[in-house]
Amino acid sequence: MKKLNSMNVASLACLVALVGCAAPVDQLAEKPYCHTDRGIHAYCTKEVAPSLQRDAEAKQFASVPDALTIYVVRYWGDGHHPMEISIDGSAPMETVPDSMIRLRVKAGEHQVAFKVDGRSFDRKVSGKAGDVRLLGIAGSEWPWGNSHHEWTDDSEDQVKRKAIKARLIKDLSLF
Repeated sequence: MKKLNSMNVASLACLVALVGCAAPVDQLAEKPYCHTDRGIHAYCTKEVAPSLQRDAEAKQFASVPDALTIYVVRYWGDGHHPMEISIDGSAPMETVPDSMIRLRVKAGEHQVAFKVDGRSFDRKVSGKAGDVRLLGIAGSEWPWGNSHHEWTDDSEDQVKRKAIKARLIKDLSLF
């Protein structure tokens, strides 16, 4: 019987690794989303995120005739901590950096808020049934404790470009 030399073992290991990488991604799986920063594990959601299929559908930014659709997009570079977002005083929803939440609500005016470092930031958003609104959250956080977070004044097109790169982690109908 022929002995395996180190070159054959390395070739076999590479082949096994490539076969593992070629496994199809389950587009319908719902599992927690983990934000990473330059390949380093940063923070995962406690709850499962919608499937990749629903994430792709959400990024079409389609309206629905009987609701106002609001996207809340949390930008990438604002630290690795969770942040709570709520609408009209409802129970808070946890987010991680580089993620978004899609909310379908009754037409009218709503207050969307997020909390970070014990401070609350509110923004009013209004629209009629069939409208789509996009809100962005930006911030920065430094190791020496200096942080800054705010609602952005970006155009809806700018927020949409950020949303396309983000991951849908909540998809709720609240009407």
